[in-house]
Amino acid sequence: MSQYTGTATAKVEEYLETIYNMAMEGEVVIGARLAEKFGVAAPSVTEMLKRLVRDGYVAMDDRRQVTLTSEGEALAEAVLRRHRLTERFLVDMLGMQWHEVHEEACRLEHFISGAMEQRVVAALGNPTTCPHGNPIPGAVDAQNYLANQHALRLSQADTGAPLRILCISEVVEDEEELISYLNEKELKPGHLLCLARHDQAQAALVLDVAGREVAIPERVGSKIWVVLV
Repeated sequence: MSQYTGTATAKVEEYLETIYNMAMEGEVVIGARLAEKFGVAAPSVTEMLKRLVRDGYVAMDDRRQVTLTSEGEALAEAVLRRHRLTERFLVDMLGMQWHEVHEEACRLEHFISGAMEQRVVAALGNPTTCPHGNPIPGAVDAQNYLANQHALRLSQADTGAPLRILCISEVVEDEEELISYLNEKELKPGHLLCLARHDQAQAALVLDVAGREVAIPERVGSKIWVVLV
């Protein structure tokens, strides 16, 4: 992992994290998608992207697709590392629930020093993923994690195949209502299931989870990454 030693605002870091995560999950990063993600008007995103290009964090091609520069990638990974370690600390050491820690980690991640980060890593035994199953940069190859695990979206899995939930999309991790919904359905990282069938009429996926039939919207299934077992 590249090392980042500069400074940036929390908003810049948030944009770089999101661009990194979208790219990691194979999504095309453009201004409209970022506006949708952050719930802001397109001109606000345009101004931020201009700033990120000016500061050398991102590049844009002639189709307006956004990619991180090496400096932008290093900063994104540094922030994501602190964020995911903080989530792990809140769950493993403080006993918080996996679906409750994202916002707390967002508040704390910008204030963790290098020395504190090292102590957290030591106390947790050098974890490789956050409670949502997403990779911790520096512990594993985060950028290629999904490809290396041969992961696919639940909505794209074959029916009847035995599956294990690898992670929940980081792109939607801050949608508290969705994460709480997955927790209620017991669709957590590490849990086993299979896709029983597609309910086209309801635009839903019907799952077999430990002998229980669980139906979820297809759009939610696209946010769950699974691996074959």
